[in-house]
Amino acid sequence: GCKFYPRCPYAMDICAKEEPPLKKREGNHLARCYLEELP
Repeated sequence: GCKFYPRCPYAMDICAKEEPPLKKREGNHLARCYLEELP
């Protein structure tokens, strides 16, 4: 699961079970969070 799950205020059930995929963001930034996939 996601290493931030225990302390993330936005954590969802899936966060405890699976590590989110790494996504490119603006510039050189990367994010690894299921919230990035929500509409």
